[in-house]
Amino acid sequence: MSQVPYFIVNPHSANGKTGKLWPEIKQLFEAKLGKIDFALTKGTAHATFLTGKALYDGHERIIAIGGDGTLNEVVNGFYAEDKKISPNAILGYLPSGTGEDFSQTLGIKGLSLAERVNRLLDGGRKTVDIGVATYRREDGSLITRRFINEASVGFTSIVAKKVNESSKFLGSYPSYVLGILRSLMKLEHSRVKVVVDGREYFNGDTFMVNVSNGKYFGGSLKIAPQAEIDDGWLEIVVVERMGRLEIIGNMANVYKGTHLDNPKIRHTRGKEIVITSSENVYVEMDGEPVGLVGAKFRLLEKELNFIL
Repeated sequence: MSQVPYFIVNPHSANGKTGKLWPEIKQLFEAKLGKIDFALTKGTAHATFLTGKALYDGHERIIAIGGDGTLNEVVNGFYAEDKKISPNAILGYLPSGTGEDFSQTLGIKGLSLAERVNRLLDGGRKTVDIGVATYRREDGSLITRRFINEASVGFTSIVAKKVNESSKFLGSYPSYVLGILRSLMKLEHSRVKVVVDGREYFNGDTFMVNVSNGKYFGGSLKIAPQAEIDDGWLEIVVVERMGRLEIIGNMANVYKGTHLDNPKIRHTRGKEIVITSSENVYVEMDGEPVGLVGAKFRLLEKELNFIL
């Protein structure tokens, strides 16, 4: 088994910025390691395939380079069906994407490339929680997928779709703010039922429901300030029906993580969350639109070895 890192690089992330940075990143790693092995992704789900192949080929350290969507694909590549390909394998992450929300939970957003490289080479290992979700495709069939940062339903999945369809040339924060404003032009609420660990927690009209392992989503929104990636819980935030001005007026509080005392925002934690609706309500996961509810979200506690 090889302990030399294998790099899965998404050159298209951050509107192609990662591809331009890759020669510099590669040089920084090779200065420490010598010649490195890597693969460049070519499209959706390619990172999952490349990760699985690398693990089957005997690589034990996988480094994802790209945005949160790339990290999500790499996490899913650690599994074949419901089993880990290599139980001792370790995942590392060099954020280079639009949102980089998970990097804020890790406390590394804003570090230089050299600092990020050193952290991956010298950092310790922690076994972290991840989530697993089962949800509907457009054709009604079910699919199961894992997530490391967060998943949400409702308005935020529409924002994720608009952000991913845009060029993102403005960068992280402006791209998400623009996506939010564009989505607010056609504001829709969804009637959903939320069941947490077998008990009905909410049943009514919502702006959004978020299920978080990490603290941040949507371009630095601190949606789950109490979340920890190794505490054995998923955080659930339900935002009830709000008007446009009310939503805009509360945005600053969400960025600061001081929104949970709002009477229209409910918060709890759990290990299994089921969200259902009679409407077509969309799901996003780690910043990528993926499908529809009904959806079940489960915690996989102390599941993945992660370089911190």
